[in-house]
This record gives sequence, structure tokens and C-alpha cells, in this order.
Amino acid sequence: MRAAANDPNTGALGEALETGPFDHALALAIAAHGLSLMRLKHRLDTAGCPVSITTLSNWRAGRNLPERPGSLRAVPVLERVLGLPDGSLTTLLSRGVAQTKPARPEAVRWDRLWDRRSLVIPTLHSFEAAHDTALLAEYVHDELHVDENRLLRRAKVREIVRACEAEAQVKIVTMRGMRAGRPPRLVATRFCRPGRVETSHDDGFTVAELVLEDWLDEDETAIVEYEFEYTDTVSDTYFDRRFRHTVANYVLEVHFPEHVLPVSCVAYRKDTPTGPELDLARVPIRPGTPSHLVKAALPAGICGLRWAWED
Repeated sequence: MRAAANDPNTGALGEALETGPFDHALALAIAAHGLSLMRLKHRLDTAGCPVSITTLSNWRAGRNLPERPGSLRAVPVLERVLGLPDGSLTTLLSRGVAQTKPARPEAVRWDRLWDRRSLVIPTLHSFEAAHDTALLAEYVHDELHVDENRLLRRAKVREIVRACEAEAQVKIVTMRGMRAGRPPRLVATRFCRPGRVETSHDDGFTVAELVLEDWLDEDETAIVEYEFEYTDTVSDTYFDRRFRHTVANYVLEVHFPEHVLPVSCVAYRKDTPTGPELDLARVPIRPGTPSHLVKAALPAGICGLRWAWED
């Protein structure tokens, strides 16, 4: 053990324990004690307060702070292992949480986004993860393909998700066919695997769990990709997404066959299914290029494109 760790009340470490912030004091204490993160993790594991190396690294770098009950129990153990005065890191932590904790985006209720008479509402409520907001989408890119019969055939999706707390792993996705009895099928995933999948044939919905390859620590991000296949038998004229919280970036692109193009395409947003269309904007239709919309800081609600095949 190094001399600086034996006397944390002097020098830069002593000042950091007085003034903070938490991550600066923790980084100095770890350096002064001469412990690697692997050895520090082992000490915490032995004391019955397991913390991953990634989490310790995030705490030391100030990317996030201990907040969950298990993490909070580890802070006094850190003080003992690093030879710090009792309560020193805990006090800095209480200040830091108040000063630096970003507000989690507020999530609206599912029944604000879907018709309350729809069977998709009870289906969603039957999923435990449907009520969890620990894993939030920051970026969503929908790529749709319409065939020469004017039918939607594929929806390929790429998302970047961020964990708002540790041990986040599951997200819920919902897709809808153009008419009842035709729910889309989840046919492919990448960087995740399908969990429970339920269909509502009467409403044409599919609700699916996507399970990440590993648990995410707080503030950690992951990429997920998935694809739905459609079996619609009537011409599709719109596609929209339901977002429970503000999304930093949303991209929706629709690919039409060059020789079968709609006569018009409009981007829209709605706060509720029965509410008025907002932010209406004409979208160009050009052979060989997808019609698309791009939204930044998109608020909770409904956003999509609708198109017309005839005047």
C-alpha cells in the first residue's frame, strides 16, 4: 500500500475528498492505493458487493455514478478497501447525484399510443419488460420495402439503445399489419435474440421481446437490428412508429419500385392515435431513391409517412 493511501487527509487526495467530485476522488484513491481494477473488483466480490470492471471504470471516469442498491452498498466497502475515512465517498456521491444526474426521459403510457379498444394493449401489459424504461432508444432507423403490388413486404430496423440503469437487457418492439389477421413475422435479428413473441391476429399486431447478448451497465449503449416480414393483401398506404419517450434521432425510409410509385407522400406526427396530424411536410418521390423523413429530438407520440397511390 502506498503512503498516500495511508493518509488520505493530505495532498491532492485529501483535497478531492473535501471538494469532490466523486469520480476525481475515487480515481486518486485508486491510484494512491496502487490497486488495479481487477484486484479492486476481487476485493468487492469477496466482501459480498460484486461490481463489474466496466462499472468501476465508469465510476472512476465520471461516466455515471453508483445509484442502484447494490452499487450503493459497495461504496462504504470501497472506502474501507482504499483506506479512506468512513463516509467520505458517500458524502461526495450524495452531492454528485444531485448535481450531475440527468433526468430520465419521461415515458408515456401505452394506451396513449394505441387505440384503447385495441387488443395490443393487454398484450403489451402481459410483458414484464413493457413496463420497464431501463433501456431507451436513442436512434431508430426504419427501412421499409414495398413491392410492385403496392404491398409492404419487409421492415428492417436498426436501433442504438442506452441503458438508464445497470442490468438492462430487454426491449419490446411492436409491429402492425395493414389489416386484421395479418400480423407481421419477426424473421431475423442481429446483436440480439428473440425472446417471447405474441401476435394479436384480430388487430394484426406482433409484440416481441428482443434480448441483448449481454447485460448493459448504466449509460452503456448497444446496437440492435431486427427484421419483420409482412403478409399484407391490401395496398399499404402508411407506416408509423409509436415512441414512449423522446428519441434523439429517427429516420424512416420507404423504398418503392421504380415503375410503381405513389402520387404523393407526406410526413406527419401525432400525439395520440385520434389526435390531429402535426408537422405535416411533403416528401419527395423519386425513382431509384427512398422517400424518407429525418427527425431530431422527436417527442413521445406517433411519427410516420403516409402515401397515396391515386389522386
